[in-house]
Amino acid sequence: MRGINILNLFFKYCKLNIIKNNYKDELLNAHPKQIVNKIDNIPLMIYKVNYSYTTVRGNKKEGVKYFIYNTFNPQINMEEELNSYIKEFNKENPNRNLLNVKFLNSQCLGYMTL
Repeated sequence: MRGINILNLFFKYCKLNIIKNNYKDELLNAHPKQIVNKIDNIPLMIYKVNYSYTTVRGNKKEGVKYFIYNTFNPQINMEEELNSYIKEFNKENPNRNLLNVKFLNSQCLGYMTL
């Protein structure tokens, strides 16, 4: 990634519980050549999940979610994963609950390493 601080991507997409804000700013401002990446081959698997739901206003809709996993495990139960995501979403967004969620289908879009 020429010219891009890889840590910007990590900070954007990862949950950070340990790095203090003053260090986060320092790392975000680091020049890409200052970053020594010693991470080898983090496996990633991407799934596409289609589902239907009803809004709190009674509107029927369909949605798509993309799940990214750090494993090459083909045995992941995407219906359970969707239900877990919806449960957490409804807990965090009580005014925007997704009701009567129905898993329609899923497909593995591919594998990659980071």
